[in-house]
This record gives sequence, C-alpha cells and structure tokens, in this order.
Amino acid sequence: MKKFINLLIVALSAVITVSCLIRDTPSVEFSEESYIVPAAGGELIIPVHSTGVDDVTVKFSDRANWEVDDNGDMIPTEGWLKIVKIVDRYNATRDLAAWTSGIAVTIEPNEGNFERTAYITVNSFTAYSTVRVTQSGAFVE
Repeated sequence: MKKFINLLIVALSAVITVSCLIRDTPSVEFSEESYIVPAAGGELIIPVHSTGVDDVTVKFSDRANWEVDDNGDMIPTEGWLKIVKIVDRYNATRDLAAWTSGIAVTIEPNEGNFERTAYITVNSFTAYSTVRVTQSGAFVE
C-alpha cells in the first residue's frame, strides 16, 4: 500500500509539472507587418495565427470612408476595404487552441492619385494585433 501511495504521489507530481509547462495564453500574430495592394483592388486573404478570432475591425487613415457634400458637411460612406469573412481552419490540440485563420477582404479600385491606408485589428480574447494595408493610387499620364 505504501508503494502504491508513493507511486500515486510521483504520478500526480508529474502531471502537475507537465500541465504547468503548457501555458494557454491568448495570442494573435499576422504573418506580415503590412500588405501593399495595387490600385486595381481585388481580393486578399490575410493569414493570422491566433487562439481564435473573436473580432475584426477596420480603421482608415484617410477620409476615404467620408464624402463631403456641397455645404462641406461630411457624410459617412462605405469604406474601400471590406471584411468578407473569417476563414477558420480549426485544428485543436490544447484547451486554448492555436491555429491559422485568414481574414478575407475585398478592396475597391483606387481611382485617386494618392495611396490610401487601412488598419485591420484582430482580437482573440484579451490579445490583439494590427496589420496595415496600403493601396497605391492610380497614376494619371
């Protein structure tokens, strides 16, 4: 009986030690720091390695999502970059799984002469990361 108790204590200690080595903490990382897209626009899938995508937001660094009327008033419009879907490739191996997902976006053509920039932020639990998408402008000859 004493050997059984000692063996149980050793086994329990091993389980506790191994479980403490695996840290399940929220994380989000993009494969690239930024993306440059042509003026023609199109579709883009941005890979993101995370513990699950909870939310995706887009912020524009210019006034591309505002229209100015004849009075000079700003009216909100649709932005030039839109989230189409979150592509989920789930492959769980731990309690708080980590896998690679993709953020599918569509980008409207840029008919202006200036480049424009958007920032896509992905949240996973309390972690977040941001990637920059820059679209070149159309050049007038």
